[in-house]
Amino acid sequence: MIHSTDKQQQEQLEDMLKEFKARSKTTVMLETGFYMLVLLLLFAGNFMTLLVMFLYRRMRTIPNMFVASLAVSDLLFGVLLALPLDIPTLVTSQWPFNDLTCQFQGYTATILTVASIHTLVLMAVNRYFRIVKPEKYHRYFTKKKTMMMIVVSWASSMIAPFPYFLRGGKMVFHPYNFVCSPPVNNSAFLGYGLLLYIGFPSCIMFYCYTMIFKTVRRHNYKFQLPGMRFRSVNVQEIKIARTLFVVVVSFNLCWISVLLINLVDTIRRSWVFSREVYVTLHFLIALSSALNPLIYSVLNRNFRECYMKVLSCRYCCCSKRAVVKPKGNASVVHTRREAFALGLRGTRS
Repeated sequence: MIHSTDKQQQEQLEDMLKEFKARSKTTVMLETGFYMLVLLLLFAGNFMTLLVMFLYRRMRTIPNMFVASLAVSDLLFGVLLALPLDIPTLVTSQWPFNDLTCQFQGYTATILTVASIHTLVLMAVNRYFRIVKPEKYHRYFTKKKTMMMIVVSWASSMIAPFPYFLRGGKMVFHPYNFVCSPPVNNSAFLGYGLLLYIGFPSCIMFYCYTMIFKTVRRHNYKFQLPGMRFRSVNVQEIKIARTLFVVVVSFNLCWISVLLINLVDTIRRSWVFSREVYVTLHFLIALSSALNPLIYSVLNRNFRECYMKVLSCRYCCCSKRAVVKPKGNASVVHTRREAFALGLRGTRS
């Protein structure tokens, strides 16, 4: 399925499709197997992230509301795009769906990308007020206001592709990275998207984290001076900022190469790189959605403990925590399950 852009691009898309269909069975199996492995990590990690927030009340903090929004975006990428559309395309070595599905894929991918970037910006702004301007934090960041910020960010993400479609633009199937995306001759849309949804948000994130690091450094310096009184910066808040900063860095590392390649293609008005480059870029996009839960588990103790509790099925009355039950002058230690059973026996006797 190839739309008519200009004659040169159409011929190039046809050649790319022939190369895509000519893949060996070994290549098909390796690419599909690796992609499915990344999707498995994506589904397991982001589902567990949302699950621990549902099970444990202490995890429903304001910073974690942004984490949940990012997890929803990553899960939707897997549920709506990667699993039902990308996997069949990799297996069959062609676009097995109709044109409407192609437009849906390109539209949805744009929404989820912009929503993720907006969420990362909100994370940075949240940490900025919590550490740099703590006296104003509770004025702007309550749970109700935070939820409104997330809703507005998703609403604005949904209208991001509208200017392109209103101008009559259409997505085309790119055989090298097996997805539908705008053709490379649409430099106006790419410039608009890079500036408004990548450039401006990146400047905000850079400013916020720069100010955070300066504040932490100043705090550490003055804290070491004898007799110096200085507003304390909560260590836990700094750790949260560090975790979210690593999330931002990993996202940008995965996406910066994608943006650079697209920029070069648009300037050259042609897809100038080999198929392996575009396949790697698409795998990086999927990997960026799977990395976040791993970052939380390594850098955030609360997430790590909750992940372990869920994996070991330790929740509520099934917890292995000890309960001390006095018996005469001695103390008998039971697990919660044993204590629960003893309680039932007492009510029956």
